[in-house]
Amino acid sequence: MRYSIDEDAQILHVDMAAGAAEKLLSTTLALIGDRPELCGWDWIVEGKPLPEDATTDHLARLAQSWGPPPAVEAVTVFVAHDPLLHLWARVMDFQFVRRRHLVTRELEEARRLVDSRRAPRPSA
Repeated sequence: MRYSIDEDAQILHVDMAAGAAEKLLSTTLALIGDRPELCGWDWIVEGKPLPEDATTDHLARLAQSWGPPPAVEAVTVFVAHDPLLHLWARVMDFQFVRRRHLVTRELEEARRLVDSRRAPRPSA
């Protein structure tokens, strides 16, 4: 897994690079453990392809370790070609308070979605 942190824009960009789900989870848990404020930032998560071994247990463990809800709704945009990912994204909306999960096929569209979601937000 590779990631970059845009401090100014407060966006975490993750590229799962077809890693194993357990490794992706442990890296993400370490990252938010070191930087809990990331839980309130917008995320762009590339998954081309998505980890084939990901389970609902991985999501549950991530949700359990997640920090407090952000003051305003944050967004995670998945960039993937999985035609069923939107179903997982909808479930994640309920697992992470004040976080919306969206899916697109292109990185540029993910950036536009983050920007469009930010426009009407009140200041934190």
